[in-house]
Amino acid sequence: MLIVLDVLMFIVPALFSITIHDYLRHGELSLRRKLIFFSIYLLLINAITLAVSYMRGVRELNFSDMTLSYRLKYLGLGGVLGFLVPFIVCLLTEDIITIGGFIRYGKRFIRDIKRYMPYAVWAAKADLGAEVASSYLNWLWWLIEPFCMMIIYTVIFGYVFKAKEQYFPVFIFTGITMWGFFSRSINGSVNTVRNGKDIITKVYMPKYILLLSKMFVNGFKMMVSFGVIAVMMLAFRVPVSWNLMWMVPILLVLFLFTFGVGCIMMHYGVYVNDLGYITGIVLQMMMYLSGVFYSISKRIPEPFGEVIEKFNPVAFLISAMRSSILYCETPGIMVIAVWGLISLVLIALGVFTIYSNENAYVKVI
Repeated sequence: MLIVLDVLMFIVPALFSITIHDYLRHGELSLRRKLIFFSIYLLLINAITLAVSYMRGVRELNFSDMTLSYRLKYLGLGGVLGFLVPFIVCLLTEDIITIGGFIRYGKRFIRDIKRYMPYAVWAAKADLGAEVASSYLNWLWWLIEPFCMMIIYTVIFGYVFKAKEQYFPVFIFTGITMWGFFSRSINGSVNTVRNGKDIITKVYMPKYILLLSKMFVNGFKMMVSFGVIAVMMLAFRVPVSWNLMWMVPILLVLFLFTFGVGCIMMHYGVYVNDLGYITGIVLQMMMYLSGVFYSISKRIPEPFGEVIEKFNPVAFLISAMRSSILYCETPGIMVIAVWGLISLVLIALGVFTIYSNENAYVKVI
């Protein structure tokens, strides 16, 4: 029963937001009708949230024991965020999306991945080699840079701000590593088409292959950093359990989510020159809301901490990674699966949008 309610909490907002988006863009609805649709949505999503909170409790706090202010904040904020995420996705995607188009482009995507994946791997290797070719320490910088950042943040947050998290150096290095992959990939996706102008104007290639190549570069650096994390776990005598295996699906979901968002950002980066500046500001704000340097559950009061972990996939994945490798805990399997499905939807929307507009990219850049 709890699993069904959890699924509904993600499906109902998406269905209502898509329906309302369709009416707003294509229907003849008065402002009053629009407000009615939004009110109905809030009532339903809040009712589902109420049921889940009552049956399971929010961090072992029964919903019936909460104050009225707490209930209103939790339900209101959770309802609004649950609606806005898919609604914004609808606004960012094309109006011509059809089931037939998805099937056709899906088959094309599989063929293109098989055909152009060797190039993406080769380009990633070339970028990695060129990045350190002129430096004295060469590839050691891939270890030195994140390690120095870990020391800096450990001193600042561990000693200056008196952070009390267990195994704090490993704790903070895990957050920095995962956030670094996501941030660099999304920042780079905005200008991927423009930076690849020389290739795009000479030969045909699916534009998302350029994004994949950059993500492979960032992914390799992330794996190097996780090697450092393994050494640090031995040094700090962090206990190890079979829950360590959960890092594989967690990293997979992080990669898929980053690729899906990156495809959408890459498309709009062609047409909006200022998107790079906006993305940098949003990522900076998002970094402090993702628990990179602290534990969200301990530092942010409820209900805001619960909402951030539930609706911010990067925050959830960082928290899940720490739970599995540092504290021998099983992460939220259901939430991982849901964000995995959402990531696949984002990839489908992003790839579809790129295929539908790639002929126009050459004219714009």
